[in-house]
Amino acid sequence: MTDLTVIIPIYNIEHYLARCLDSTITQTLKDIEIICVNDASTDNSLSILEEYAKNDSRIKIINHQENHGPSYARYSGLLEAKSDYIAFVDSDDYISNEYLEDLYYTARIYDADICFTCNIYTVKDNNKKHKNNLEYIIKPYYHNRVDTWMNDKTIKSNWHEGISYFDFDTPKKENTREYPLVNMWNKVFKLDFIKNNNLLSSTLNVGEDVDFFYKALALKPKISFNHKAIYYYYQRSNSIMHSIEKDDKIPTDILEVFKNVFLFNKEHNNEKLIDSTYWNFRSFLHIFDNYKGSKKEEFYTLTHNLFKDLDVYIDKEKYPFESKQIDTIKTNDSYLYYHKNIENVKKYVYGIAWLIPKLSLREAFKQKTLSLLFKNKK
Repeated sequence: MTDLTVIIPIYNIEHYLARCLDSTITQTLKDIEIICVNDASTDNSLSILEEYAKNDSRIKIINHQENHGPSYARYSGLLEAKSDYIAFVDSDDYISNEYLEDLYYTARIYDADICFTCNIYTVKDNNKKHKNNLEYIIKPYYHNRVDTWMNDKTIKSNWHEGISYFDFDTPKKENTREYPLVNMWNKVFKLDFIKNNNLLSSTLNVGEDVDFFYKALALKPKISFNHKAIYYYYQRSNSIMHSIEKDDKIPTDILEVFKNVFLFNKEHNNEKLIDSTYWNFRSFLHIFDNYKGSKKEEFYTLTHNLFKDLDVYIDKEKYPFESKQIDTIKTNDSYLYYHKNIENVKKYVYGIAWLIPKLSLREAFKQKTLSLLFKNKK
């Protein structure tokens, strides 16, 4: 049995695939299998995979005849994995040479179900055509929080590795070393933890990371971290998020995700349901707020019906603005009312916040101002 399986979902990514594969086959952790799932690509991706597989016996290709999306591709790879631990890498991203070794051995040391890194850099697509379309700009992701921890004298000696006690009610969630992020691609997992709990969806194409992670967290997994491992996340201008902004098709997957996570936590983690619903709602809003298609009113109506049926609520004292958002969606079926009384206020506050140069202060201003505005509103 190999130490670890890497699963790479692939669809029409010929310009970036070699970079991803090069970073995977040159890992310092050598005893790995690399399952590449070609999800019916119509470009040269399959040929590139086959060329790499000729030269590296660790590469296994699964070739889909029809395109099903990245979630199903990951699921296909999961069924073929033959190691105790797995990692997911997106085919337009790449990883540092010791990425897998750092996460794998930390997971083994702490017997963790999940081991993650927050040492993530965004690789920005600057849309310039030259060579193999691989001109890119690297900049810190999530405010380069790892550098902040390294400079903190209270944690400098062991900033990079340890046990995470993160949960839904952890204070200052985003600002702790213990926050795993919801992404599937910055972690390694025990294969049995995923399989035994049937965590990986095979149908969702929007919000699948949220669906997976918030269900996993409800099961109280043992989590560790190693922030020496570096993941390079490539942000393309034609990503799913960008298509959601313009597409007239309602991204109903995110409604299914919200419902799935809500009901899963209600069954398995009911004592933390209110806190988990807050973060579930925040993830939902990321899609809802960015949807610019012509069916926004219909999207709102579907959301209203779902929240009413589930009787969604969160702590009004802890989250006054978000609580008001949910209450408005539940009790009022008019998107125009929600837009006027919620979205416009939020837009105004965010507009003022952009005048604040420091990002951390800007985010604090948004949260505090909106909380104060809605704290005593009925």
